[in-house]
Amino acid sequence: MFSTVTARRLSVGTVYKLWFVGLGATLLPLGLLLGICALSGYNTVTWNGQPLHGVGALFAGPAIGLGMALLFTALLGSCAAFGLWLCSWFRPLSLKIKNLN
Repeated sequence: MFSTVTARRLSVGTVYKLWFVGLGATLLPLGLLLGICALSGYNTVTWNGQPLHGVGALFAGPAIGLGMALLFTALLGSCAAFGLWLCSWFRPLSLKIKNLN
């Protein structure tokens, strides 16, 4: 089941990894879906204010999703790391993790 782990601090790399996995797992499939829609003629993928269609949109959609995931990871991960660092000054962090068994 679940175990509780108490930690004084999380490493910054762990915070960034959690943000990137969470955002990448949602924004990449969304970019692929929007690329498929643009492949069939919808104006769902734009670059430089111009809508992309065809195979170019099929590749640009996930690439834009990956870029957005990287950008949001950098911004939100930095904010989260700073907030967790501030929180570590007052009390330890308690995490519930699921065991592999």
